[in-house]
Amino acid sequence: MDATRSRLGIVIAIVAVVAAIVLGLLVLHRLDQRPRTHDAYLYADTAGMAPDVSGRIVKLSVRENQLVHKGEALVDIDPEPFELRLRQATAQVEALQAQIDLTARQVQAQTSGAGAAQSQVGRARAQLELARESRKRIEPMLSKGYVTAQQLDEARTSERSAEVALQTALQQATQAKQAIADTQSLIAQLEGARAAKALAERDRRNATMLAPFDGQVVGLEIAEGTYAAAGRPLFTLIDTSRWYAVAEFRETELPRVRAGARATVWPMSDTRSPMKGHVESLGGGVRSAAPGSPGALPAADRSLKWVIVAQRFPVRVRLDDPPKDGRLRIGATVSVLVSEGGE
Repeated sequence: MDATRSRLGIVIAIVAVVAAIVLGLLVLHRLDQRPRTHDAYLYADTAGMAPDVSGRIVKLSVRENQLVHKGEALVDIDPEPFELRLRQATAQVEALQAQIDLTARQVQAQTSGAGAAQSQVGRARAQLELARESRKRIEPMLSKGYVTAQQLDEARTSERSAEVALQTALQQATQAKQAIADTQSLIAQLEGARAAKALAERDRRNATMLAPFDGQVVGLEIAEGTYAAAGRPLFTLIDTSRWYAVAEFRETELPRVRAGARATVWPMSDTRSPMKGHVESLGGGVRSAAPGSPGALPAADRSLKWVIVAQRFPVRVRLDDPPKDGRLRIGATVSVLVSEGGE
């Protein structure tokens, strides 16, 4: 009886050991098929909020860590200089428009004068033709005694007078044509003035900085009265509509990670509240210590320096439904598990 119990115990022990080994192998296989890493952190896109114009801040409508909505006023810069420039540009546009209208009326009158001068040329040319024909008819009659020398001289004088009158009319017509004013240069100046007015209007609008997206204000270290310089960030705005977990996986695990694969993210601050997401992209490269490595690549240090280990590459996981309660923070530590699926 004791021998039977002993053999039964040995069998049970062997079965238990085999079951443990099989279970361990299954667990290892499962983990191998579902890459997981604790080397991950939360990330969101940010924008350095810099004004498009320079000026004194007269109103600061936000505070540090405040949540804002798209289109909400953040900072107001003193609008008076921009309003004055806009008034100046508007006056310039109106002055040029009035000058163009006046010049257009002058052009109309000058065009009419040029037309009248051209008509005078036609009449002078007709008078010359008539005087020339008269002189040609009289000349043969002088030898026959039908006309006197005085009459021929009078005809020749009339022809010369008609020639002088034609030359005078031609000169007057040319002068009248050249005197017609040109509005093209004024129109070009008007276009430039309108562009200057549009820029002044834009500067006036940009004196109020608006939130480009829903986000959270961070890095605010200014107060009303600060002089804001164009292009110089005043604070940072975090885009809270899209959150990511940037997880660094070993290169040996990357073949089992696909874009679109389902992923689960556990924040270290609350491991009981996992978040669902999907793999958006895999890192195309990291900065290494090799000479000539581009400095703009992301850095991913190896954990050991004295032995060859697998390099880590960043994998970006986008959270499908990030919480809106403000508990997500850039740089917070998370764990990421990549499941099956994807391209």
